[in-house]
Amino acid sequence: MVARLIRVFGYVLAGLGLFIFIQLPVLADGYWNWWGERPQQINIGYHWVALVVLTVGVAVVLVRCYHHYFEMPVLLGPFSWSMMGLTALVAVVVVVIQMGISGLLVSPTETQNDEIMALIHSPLGLLTLVCTNIVSPVLEELLFRGIVQNTLRRYLPVLGAIILTNAVFALGHGYQLASTVGIFITGCGFSWLVLKTKQLSTAMGCHILVNWLVTLINMMWG
Repeated sequence: MVARLIRVFGYVLAGLGLFIFIQLPVLADGYWNWWGERPQQINIGYHWVALVVLTVGVAVVLVRCYHHYFEMPVLLGPFSWSMMGLTALVAVVVVVIQMGISGLLVSPTETQNDEIMALIHSPLGLLTLVCTNIVSPVLEELLFRGIVQNTLRRYLPVLGAIILTNAVFALGHGYQLASTVGIFITGCGFSWLVLKTKQLSTAMGCHILVNWLVTLINMMWG
């Protein structure tokens, strides 16, 4: 019993460590104040190089960890039109649910449209959108639906592993009740896709599509 608790505690620490680790590419999409950068004095090329280097480094570590412990689901398998359609359908459904929950639980003054519009028009806007809407979804799916969910399935029923995985996923992203609930439901959609298709790539594609849809909706709303 003690050995089991120690093992679980070790997994928790490792998971927290990996969650912090996958945030490294985000360092590239902010102004480097310690370097004396200002919006008027910025070398965007350095930021793109940092994004690429950090992303590749984190991805290599995650993929090696995943392949060392798991064989299924595969990271990338054959795609079909029906699979792509299913991925797109899940993305649209969870975005509609997110918007519905936000409309019920969040007042207009709590939206993040002003921040998003300011970000898009900043010198690092494009890099930040790439990092947020492409890089982060891929790395997060490797960690949450890949490593975390598969690890929990060794100790819990499938439903329990999905609930716990996405509870952690939501708590790591939500800044208020509505977003936390919405992200939990969205994560469950990603988990269902992985179980249905036996591919992590479908969850990655769905996550990317969800992030872009939310960004576009926020842009139009703003």
